[in-house]
Amino acid sequence: MILKHENEYSKRIELAMLTKKTYIFLPFVSLLLFIMVSSCTSSKKIVYLNDLTVADSLAFRTAQIAFETPIQKNDQLWITVGGSNPADLLVLNSAMGLPIGSTAVSPGSGANIGFLVEADGTIKLPYLGKVKAEGLTRQALEIYLTEQFKAYTKNAVVNVRYLNYSVTVIGEVGHPGKFAMPTERATILEVLAMAGDLTDFSKRDNILVIREVNGQRNTERLNLLSKNIFSSPYFYLKNNDVVYVEPVKSRFIARTGVPQYLSIVAIGLSLLITVINVTKK
Repeated sequence: MILKHENEYSKRIELAMLTKKTYIFLPFVSLLLFIMVSSCTSSKKIVYLNDLTVADSLAFRTAQIAFETPIQKNDQLWITVGGSNPADLLVLNSAMGLPIGSTAVSPGSGANIGFLVEADGTIKLPYLGKVKAEGLTRQALEIYLTEQFKAYTKNAVVNVRYLNYSVTVIGEVGHPGKFAMPTERATILEVLAMAGDLTDFSKRDNILVIREVNGQRNTERLNLLSKNIFSSPYFYLKNNDVVYVEPVKSRFIARTGVPQYLSIVAIGLSLLITVINVTKK
């Protein structure tokens, strides 16, 4: 009989100890569950263009045509002249800065053939002198210069390219940096791909684009989750645009550890459970 009472008493003590341990670990379990729930992200907040339907795809089939950037002050241009008379081209392109004996060169060859758009918006060209370039598109300048050089060679054809066409990407991307653009037709999606794409901690619905036009900085917020991005004038990026990708709040948790307010909640729960245990005794 005594042995039976001792066994029951021992079981009660073990149950009380187990309950006490459960109360002790409860705050930490609650904290862990809170972090797990708060870090869960809906797929709609990750998948690009998640509201795009088949009907929308047909509506956006025609791409934007007017994506060219007007030439601005401090732009550096690569200019060469082509035609049907090699002797004329040798003289013209040598004057343009090409190596002697060459009639063609690419912008990335390292040749010193850049023409700076001066503060007054002009470039200084051999034979033509000062030519107004600011405000013209690259193609418009090509057409104008082709007409002017017809007086110096037969069947003149002028090529104009940017030497400093670039976009800067900073923030929550795989590889932030400044990227030289091989073409003026560069979309926000292509540039982000060059920067290593967005990370899991990127805020996809609030991409900031900073653009300088005529000495004034303009900004636009882009939502990569929405089909409306195709209608934005900032879908095609322009020379010297800056793209900033903002991190989500969970990124700050990952970088700095559990926020202070979560620690306070955990301490408060521990104190509350301790008080309950004491009052039960």
